[in-house]
Amino acid sequence: MAGRDAIGGQRLPRWPIVAVAIASALATLIASRSVAGGVTPSGCTAIDYIPVNYSIEYGAAIQSNIFVHFSPDQMFGCADCHTTSMGTQTPAGNLDLDPTDSSPYTNLVNVPSDEDPSLIYVVPNHPEKSLLFQKVNCDNPPTGVRMPFGGYGGGLSPAQQATIYDWIAGGAPIGTTDGIFRGNFDIRGFIADEIFSGDFEIP
Repeated sequence: MAGRDAIGGQRLPRWPIVAVAIASALATLIASRSVAGGVTPSGCTAIDYIPVNYSIEYGAAIQSNIFVHFSPDQMFGCADCHTTSMGTQTPAGNLDLDPTDSSPYTNLVNVPSDEDPSLIYVVPNHPEKSLLFQKVNCDNPPTGVRMPFGGYGGGLSPAQQATIYDWIAGGAPIGTTDGIFRGNFDIRGFIADEIFSGDFEIP
């Protein structure tokens, strides 16, 4: 019969099909969490509960409020260690995030890591593949250790980690993200993997 599934002329419930589709989409997204080199970060902080920010201005939200001053009292910033100090020293990890030295943006976006050239600091639209996000969000990133090193300055808050995630997911522009819609099945951060392993923290 038209519009009916063929079991005694009865309409079959659609929820099993929908459930399978959701499970399949979720499995695909979880599988895609693996990064270059086949290493999936662990010990990651949950950020999935933080509201998504679809409009992030790189200069203010990322460069100024994280790289230069990430602490509430503005006493600490990533550039405290990641700086050449006007060409007088080698920056930590050979990564300069000090805007008084050079452009942190051009040192990050589509740039291979000095620690492992198979890993890219920022892969536009893919925070789960971006070493910058992995390093600030997880205790065990694919290379090196979590940043800021040793929890310097109290570390980045989950909201700041989410800001980095959303900026990259929004294309990592040097201007402002344009509010693209990422879909209902977006799994922010690596929390899905951590839930299954039982190795995650709620701040």
